[in-house]
Parts: sequence; structure tokens; C-alpha cells
Amino acid sequence: MSAQPVPTATRRAIIEESEGQAFRPLWRAHTVALSVGGEAHGDFAAHSIAMNPADVTAGALYFARGEVDAIAAIARGAVGVVTTRPLRAAHVLVNDIDEALARLARAARNRARATIVAHAGFDCDAAPLALADALDRASRGLAFAPAEADLNVALAGLAADRSHALFGLAGAPALETLRPHLFVAGLETTREEGARAGAALLAGGAAVLPADHPDFALWRAAALDAGAQVFGYGRKASADIRLLDAVRGPNGGWLVTAEMIGQQLCFSLSDRFGDARASLAVLGAMRAAGASLGCAALALQHAGEEVSTMPTAMAG
Repeated sequence: MSAQPVPTATRRAIIEESEGQAFRPLWRAHTVALSVGGEAHGDFAAHSIAMNPADVTAGALYFARGEVDAIAAIARGAVGVVTTRPLRAAHVLVNDIDEALARLARAARNRARATIVAHAGFDCDAAPLALADALDRASRGLAFAPAEADLNVALAGLAADRSHALFGLAGAPALETLRPHLFVAGLETTREEGARAGAALLAGGAAVLPADHPDFALWRAAALDAGAQVFGYGRKASADIRLLDAVRGPNGGWLVTAEMIGQQLCFSLSDRFGDARASLAVLGAMRAAGASLGCAALALQHAGEEVSTMPTAMAG
């Protein structure tokens, strides 16, 4: 059975199920113990994951390297600790911290209902941030895009009820644990990153790749061998998502004209975005994820703007 991106109907059901309900805990002590093969001592309901005391917020589950940093994390508001030594606080006792974290990341991935999106190779954060914004708008706030660089920590923080989850790769060793439905590559993606990510895609997923990159054919072959669809973007005439024109707008920014699989479209692009080709990657990713292209256009128009809250919109 193919593991395709989450269908629109399922995403809508996730949204409807989550609306009007109290915030659910990310992990409880007994589920952590079962997931990592540890022993629970006391109970807790954690809402985030941390491995550095400075990153701890109230309600966090902390993975401790030693007793001193465990005590520091508890003082900062950690409600539970995964540790190799017993503590006078709610904790899960394990033999190895790194293995426990990897196992919890696998458990989070196995229970997730989200469309898992991986990205790599963008020379600035504009495209990934715009994609995160677009997915959040399309899912009415149910997208997940952690800033955490460690992929296991980020994945362990994924709640089961998210509709989309966006992860940066940056050569992450835990790529096979991530098992993405969708991979989005930028022009700065290395040959190895593109090949590994394409090969790790789930059957029925998709890859959005830069057709102008010299390694496009290699990455395309890896993704096709994994049973995924491939969408190329760029200036080449053969690209599925092709940049036709980009002109300055009367009030700044750019007006971009593109062709996506035979259909022309125009959208505004923020001055802060950079290379217009990366905007095509955002559009291609939204299409492949079954999410709203209108939300993508809004995100691209406002890319780089600081907002106090993430705007949301009806899922398409």
C-alpha cells in the first residue's frame, strides 16, 4: 500500500477534531517509557522536548546528560526528565540517552498523521519560512515547523494531530527515521543530500527539485526509484513549474509569472525573498502536499515580514 501525503479530507478532519478542544499533552510518562524501553517513575504531561537547560520552557520533557543539567532543567520548568540516573522528580530511567531520544523520535513519526515535508539546500531561510507560513495558513494553525536543528529532537516534538510537518535536513543522519512524504530541494542542495533524500521518500510521495541544477537527473532517478512523483522547477523549458517572467512592482517587490504543469499563474513576491526560482519550489511543494495555492501566494507576498501571530486561512 502506497504511503501518500495526507488527503485533504483527512486534513480537514484533523482540523475539525482539534478546534475548540483543550491543548493536548505531547507526551505522558507512561507513553515515553513504552516508546523508549525505559522505566517511568512518577507521572508528567509534557508539551515540548529539550536537551539544553537554556531551551527549557515550562512543561518540557528534558533529556539529561547528567544530574546537574537535569536539576537545572527542572528549575526552569521541566515537568519530566529522561535520565540514566534516578532523580527526586518525575523521570523515565533509561540505559542510553541518545538511543532513547532516537526511539522517541521513531515513535513520534510512527504515530504522526501529518504529511511529512523535508527541505534542504536553500541559501537563505526565505523559502522554508514561506512554506511554513503557507502550510500554517492552509491548515488553520495545525502545521509544525520546528526551529530545532537536531532532527531527532525536532521529530520527538511532533504531536499526533498536526496536519503538515516541515523539517530541515542539513545532512541529518536521522533522515531514514523521518521517512518524508515530500522532499523540496533548493539550488544549494549537495549531490549526496539530494540523492539520500530522494531515496528515503515514501512510495506515493513526491519530490520538488530544481530542474536547473546539474544533479537534477540523479536526484530525479533516486526519487522515481523510491516510487515518488517528481516535479522540476526553474527556467528550463522542460521544467514542470517554469519561471516565465519577473518584473518590479509599482510599490516594490516583484510580479512573477510562472507556468505550472500547463497552467499560467501570476503572484506577488516580497523584496526580501531573493531568487524568484525558490518561490516556485514553495508553489510546487504546496501542490504536491495537496494544500492551498492561494495560501502559498499570500505567504510569498509577505515573505520576510515580521508578524506577531501566524495568519490562517481555510484549507484548500
